[in-house]
Amino acid sequence: MSDLNRWVGSGRVTRDTELRYTPNGTAVADVGICSNRIWSKDGNKQEEPTFVDVTLWGKQAESLAQYLTKGAFVMVEGRLQLDTWETDEGVKRSKLRVVAERVNLGPKSNGGGSKNQRVASTEESSEEVPF
Repeated sequence: MSDLNRWVGSGRVTRDTELRYTPNGTAVADVGICSNRIWSKDGNKQEEPTFVDVTLWGKQAESLAQYLTKGAFVMVEGRLQLDTWETDEGVKRSKLRVVAERVNLGPKSNGGGSKNQRVASTEESSEEVPF
């Protein structure tokens, strides 16, 4: 039986998307999103933000980068990937991120009533992400 590695979430984009290209010419877009958990405790609204880094590859990265601007609502489905590296000082670091497989753009924040846009990618990149 195969293991399941699936992350699904939604939130607001925290910064404008960074679009770059690998040495082989593959597009890569990095975007940060914030997903808020909201609940009530003793009649008071409580909020806990979770910040998630998401990476898009290929045509999906190129087509969505212009729309993934700070404040935009986005829904993401993808897989978790653990990046590990060592600093110049020899300290080992690690970070979880989501590699997007499906992305839905929510309505514009100005209430413009635009339709949701869905872009799906089944491309897998074997390239290492340059850090």
